[in-house]
Amino acid sequence: MSRMTGVTWNERLKCGVVSLAYDFGSHTGQLHLPDGDCCDMTGCVALFQGIDPKVTAIHTHSGGQADTVYRKGGTEWNALLPSGT
Repeated sequence: MSRMTGVTWNERLKCGVVSLAYDFGSHTGQLHLPDGDCCDMTGCVALFQGIDPKVTAIHTHSGGQADTVYRKGGTEWNALLPSGT
C-alpha cells in the first residue's frame, strides 16, 4: 500500500490516519482512515488500550464508510465486518 501525501502515517497501525476519537463514557473508540486503508488490529487495540485500558469497542472507518468493528468479548478481541461485505 502506498502512503498518501498529506495524511499522517501511523507505524503502529500500519496505515494512514485521518482522525481518532474516544468516548470514555462508553469505552468506545472511533478511528477514521483514508479511503482504501485498513489498520493492523493488534496495533489498533494497543493504541486504544493505551488511551483507556477499559476500552471495549473500536469502530474503524475507511474513506467515511464503516469498515471494521473490534469488540472485546471476555479477554479476547474479535473483528466484525459491516454487513454486506
